[in-house]
Amino acid sequence: MFEEQDALFLYINANVDTQQQSKEGILKEVLKLIQESSSVTFDRHEVYRSVKEREEISTTGFGEGFAIPHGKSSDLNKPLVAVMKLAYGVDWEAMDEEEVNTVILLIVPEENGEAQHLKLLSKLSYNLMDDEIQKAIREAQTDKALHSTVQAMFTEL
Repeated sequence: MFEEQDALFLYINANVDTQQQSKEGILKEVLKLIQESSSVTFDRHEVYRSVKEREEISTTGFGEGFAIPHGKSSDLNKPLVAVMKLAYGVDWEAMDEEEVNTVILLIVPEENGEAQHLKLLSKLSYNLMDDEIQKAIREAQTDKALHSTVQAMFTEL
């Protein structure tokens, strides 16, 4: 499910059935999936490199089964938030050493995207500390149910 909101692009996929077993493989597949399933155009390789560079600094494995990888794109004019639930958990080197089964990918514009980037990360981090939101994301079985939960997290952007 893809939606263009005023402040951002939002891509939701409640069941990514992939055979990838590494975060690098997941990231490549997810970027390809977003590109093929939405009207947003960006250079997948540029975004992958940006996300990979960020991962090399420290893991984006948030804990509790969530990862928040993030990168930049010179092609975007507003942020893209992609939330995907993986059919199988993957080792993301998360701080709690748990496998990740929900990936929340942030892609912000390269130009003047820092403020948006920090605002999105702050909003996500704050909301993902809430047990009820974690539970709602985990229990969402459809794109529509997941979209409803995620959209509520970003209503004040």
